Order: sequence, then structure tokens, then C-alpha cells
Amino acid sequence: MGELILCSQQLAAMPYYIENVSLNVYSLDELCYYIKNNTCLLDADFMDDELCDWVENEQHLPDIAQNLRNIKAGGGVLSEFTGCLMSACGYCTKEEQKQIRNTLQEMEHKSAFECGKIKADRFLENRKYISSIAEYRKLLQSCETEMPQMVGAVWHNLGTAYARLFLFEQAADCYARAYEKSSDKESLKECLMACRCNHDERAFERRREYFKIASEEAKKIADELSSCSRSDAICQFETMLDEWDPGDENVWETQLEEWKKQYRKDCMV
Repeated sequence: MGELILCSQQLAAMPYYIENVSLNVYSLDELCYYIKNNTCLLDADFMDDELCDWVENEQHLPDIAQNLRNIKAGGGVLSEFTGCLMSACGYCTKEEQKQIRNTLQEMEHKSAFECGKIKADRFLENRKYISSIAEYRKLLQSCETEMPQMVGAVWHNLGTAYARLFLFEQAADCYARAYEKSSDKESLKECLMACRCNHDERAFERRREYFKIASEEAKKIADELSSCSRSDAICQFETMLDEWDPGDENVWETQLEEWKKQYRKDCMV
């Protein structure tokens, strides 16, 4: 079930269209909801003359609209611009406004590449794996001048996004690229684990030989993965499956539908 937002501001006759997510908003409450839940998607283009006009003409807040124009004309920053909008609405609490302001201020002092990574990382954290993959791929097309450690981190997180979609072959390739860039042992371990999760022992052995990993170290990694597969959560899940009646088709169909629904949700842009 979706979330219901009770708007304290009047609804606009004409919505404001947020182009980068193809979204219409009809009130200042909806706009602040978007800001709160998509802070890392915001950039300087959000400080738009059309938005100022919409606040004045559709929300009938001429003073707020003029304040927004003054911020923009005076070379103000995004955290100041969004702060003005949120203060006028009251949708976000003071603590939420502070968190949003801090996030935007943090991004204002970073390079475009770093901001792009933060954006992609937020997608990953929020299980928007397809969107995170698209953003990481975009970053990797313009990373020639970036530090190897930063590029390696992007490859690593791209591998994680693929792994969470059960695309372990692609994940292993990304983790390998991450290790080649950053020499981070964690990326190398995840590369081998992805091969094992893909049930590809030949790939596991090929990677081990290519990266000159000692047999003892490779066995340790394989044993760690086996240990993870026997975690309490997985054991409880297996017990639950064992307790289900094999002949109860309704139970199995219901559970399969729930898994499909979650996977489709994870694949949504």
C-alpha cells in the first residue's frame, strides 16, 4: 500500500514538473516530500526560475518565491534554496531539515564525480539496484582523471549491485576490476565469493590463479562463504521450508509471488 500524504498547502491547478524523474507535484508538501526522499538527486538545476514562478502563481506565495529568486540571483547554494522551501511548508521536521541541509552542504564541497558516487551509493542503499548500476556505469565513462582508489570503490559497489540481483558473473567481473584499480583485498574476496555463488568452480580457480592467490587463502575464502550459508537466518529459513506441507500449493504459490514481487521491486528504476 502506498503512503498517504496529508497536504497542508493548497493544491495547484497546474503541477510543477520535475523533469529528471518525470514527476508532477501539486503542492509544496509534495515538493518537500520529494526533496526529503531524493536529496542526493538534487543539483543546481533544481534552482529553477519555473519553480519560483510556480511557487508564486500556483501556490500563491509571492514572498517565498521572491526569496527563492534572491537566493538564486545572489549566487546562493542549493542547501539554502531548499531550506527556504522547507521552512515555508512545515512538512519536514526541524531535524529532517537539518539532515537534508547537511547532506547538501556535504555535496557542495565535493567534485562532480564524488557527488555522482554519493547519488549512486544512495540508490544502492535504498535497494534501487538498476538505478545504481546506471549511475555507476555513467561514472565509469568519465573516470580517467580520478584516483584509482575512488574508481576501484565504484567498481566494487557496482559489483555489489549486480550481486544483489543474483547476477554473480557480472558481479565477479566488477569486483576483479575493482581489485585491479585499488588492490583492496575485500574486492578480491568478493570476486571469488561471487564465483562460488554462481557455482562456477572453473571461474573460481581461474581467478585464483590469475591473481596469484595461495590455495590456503582461497580455501579460507571458500570456507567463509560456506559459513555464511549456515547463518542463523538461513537455517531458520530452511526450517520454515521443511515445515511447510509439500502438498499445500497455496502456501508455495503465495511465497513465490512474494519473492517475485520483491525481486521486481529491486529491479525497478
